[in-house]
Amino acid sequence: MLSNYFILAYRNLISNKITSTINIVGLSIAIACGIAVFLILKNFWTLDDFHVNGDRIFMVEYTIESEGATLTYGDPPALLGSALASDFPQVKKVVRVEKEGVRVFTKESVIGEMITYADTNFFQMFTFPLKYGSPSVLSDPTALILSNETAEKYFPGQNPVGQAFTVIRDNQEKKEFTIQAVAEKFPDNTGFHFAMLTGYHEVHAALKNQDWSSHIAAVFIETLQPKDVVTIASLMNPYIALYNTKNIEKPIKSIVFDNLRHPAPSAYDVYRRPAEANHPFITILFSSIALLMLGLSCFNYINISLGAVTRRLKEIGIRKVMGGTRGQLIAQFMIENLLLCFVAMLLGLVITAGFLVPLFNGIMIMNISLSFAKNMPLWGFLGGMLAFTALASGAYPALYVSAFQPLAVFAGKQKFGNKTTFRRVLLTVQFVLAFLAVIGGVVLTSMGQQWKAVSWGYNPDQTMVLRLSDSTQYQRMKQSLSQNAAITSIAGTVEHVGESISIQELWVGEEKARVMCFNVGADYLDVMGLKIRSGQCFDPSRPAENATSVLVNETLIQKYQWGASALGQTIRVGEKAYHVIGTVKDFKGFGTGAMRPAVFFAAKESDFQYLVANFEPGKGANVASNMEEIWKSNFSGLSASHFYQKDVFDGFNTTVQSMSAAFGYIAALALLIACMGLYGLATQHFARRAKEVSVRKVLGASIRQIIVLVNREFMVLLLIAGCISTSICYVGIHIALQYTQEFTGSFKPSLSSFVVANLIVIITAGIAVGRQSWRMANMQLSEVLKND
Repeated sequence: MLSNYFILAYRNLISNKITSTINIVGLSIAIACGIAVFLILKNFWTLDDFHVNGDRIFMVEYTIESEGATLTYGDPPALLGSALASDFPQVKKVVRVEKEGVRVFTKESVIGEMITYADTNFFQMFTFPLKYGSPSVLSDPTALILSNETAEKYFPGQNPVGQAFTVIRDNQEKKEFTIQAVAEKFPDNTGFHFAMLTGYHEVHAALKNQDWSSHIAAVFIETLQPKDVVTIASLMNPYIALYNTKNIEKPIKSIVFDNLRHPAPSAYDVYRRPAEANHPFITILFSSIALLMLGLSCFNYINISLGAVTRRLKEIGIRKVMGGTRGQLIAQFMIENLLLCFVAMLLGLVITAGFLVPLFNGIMIMNISLSFAKNMPLWGFLGGMLAFTALASGAYPALYVSAFQPLAVFAGKQKFGNKTTFRRVLLTVQFVLAFLAVIGGVVLTSMGQQWKAVSWGYNPDQTMVLRLSDSTQYQRMKQSLSQNAAITSIAGTVEHVGESISIQELWVGEEKARVMCFNVGADYLDVMGLKIRSGQCFDPSRPAENATSVLVNETLIQKYQWGASALGQTIRVGEKAYHVIGTVKDFKGFGTGAMRPAVFFAAKESDFQYLVANFEPGKGANVASNMEEIWKSNFSGLSASHFYQKDVFDGFNTTVQSMSAAFGYIAALALLIACMGLYGLATQHFARRAKEVSVRKVLGASIRQIIVLVNREFMVLLLIAGCISTSICYVGIHIALQYTQEFTGSFKPSLSSFVVANLIVIITAGIAVGRQSWRMANMQLSEVLKND
């Protein structure tokens, strides 16, 4: 019996090629999206669970009270690690971790990297296999272990063990290492990782002068038993007291321990947490995408199945007359649907591997891979997905069709009108979802274009920036470059607008704030073209006065309501007071153009990390060539790293474009599924109305009138769907922008974005039914009206 069901199901799929193709393609796209979302969420839900002893590894965190709220931080006191190791027999291992930002100079550019310092038992606690070398090299302060990704970045296709490697610290100090090991490729669900790893030795400047007032990036402990952490946590008060005596202004409230494998539900909300944690928004976002696509495809299937029921009336009637039960009919229809869903799943796997995996890996930091080896969760998900799609798309049509009575079928009294409203609702919901996806894609694209067009507040076209790696380089480069007639002015800076900033906690008037700070040379603002609104700039001839002076931007003035009284106001950093001597017009400091309060301090030449040169129009290539030549003759060990200021946001713009493209692909797939469903329904709709249309043509109806008549229902449903989705998006986007203005800046979606998105959907839907509409309007009356 079961084999007969599959044979009949196969024959039905083959005999209804158009309907089957529409359903298979629609379901396969939705299933592919579901599989890709599962792979992404599986990584986030299982972050760091591959460590063998993960259930006994805990991160040490602490809480503080701030403005009535309890905040949790993941960078504990530096000395707490050694105290835990010596004072608690329940602690089997302790690994202290510190991180430091460094720069690596390559031939093409300067790359910012993070070097990780860790205790020598790091590889005993964490399961990070090595591809080359031994874990014991951490006992050597000059040894460096690279991740597989970092090794491929700097030494593609090579074994770099034994190679010298130089990094530049923030204070321009060079650190020389020897690469002595390379890690295997990290698993996809790695939340705690490293790019460059070396031992935790006090010879490193970043690890000196640690006491109970200082913090490090992380402290991990491995307990003898998972439950031991409860005892340890209850005995933390003496260490809290030790810390608080050194930090009276910011006392710790409690010390907490969070498991690496099973983090607390609020782990994503921990500041400076050393390992990534799953944020519920990620689950909501990607689950919504998967459900949207599955909903579209299932609605398609239901709509088309109900529309195609007239072709199977006689089959149903005869099978019931021959003794077939309703249960047998349901089983037959469900097996047909199961076979169709299975074919769709195979095609979905191909789409996932060939299209969606590369797409998401191109825009996300955490990679995904479609691997079946030793991946029981994926097998379970595929089985569940197959069962879900089969039931969700086929259960209602099977139950509905199997309930037909033979007498009503053969007497021609079986009516379908009572399901017309249901089908209309399904089609409207399909297009609401399609409209939402397309509007989102168009608005995101518009956002990227608006961000790119935001005024810079200065002219970046004639400015070139050179990254420095040594405190002596600025003066030598400036002297040589000053002889180039194409260069009009030169300045130095520690932080550079568009590439680097320093966020500092300071007092603005009587309010404590975290403000964007730039430490710059006296001529920096003039060379960059940043415009002074009032007051004066730093004076190169008065360094003593500059040391107690600052400039502020318009946004800071507006935020603290200084108005015309900004000049002379006081800003304090610790105990030192600075006076505002000038105000600067707002400038583009981020790719989005978001304006934030900014303060400019005068910097010493010995701290400069950038040289900024302004040049004559059209002389950029000459300046770049001259800069490289001078650098090579003076600093042969490193490559010159320079860039045009007009290109400083190119990386950000490229990322936004990639995200827009990815969302556009998803929107296109959603629209494709909806239009395929519309095509299938239109085919059935036109077939039912063929004789009516022929009679109207005989009575004199024009082609235009016929096309409007047969498509009127679809046009009304599209307009309703467009109004609903546009309203939802308009309100939702404006609410979201209110909460994200700090990052999105002044962006406001224009009315044209919504109009364009609606036109895209309506025109695509028109194309989907256009050919059929034209054929119906021009069909031969003799073929339709003749009595066979």
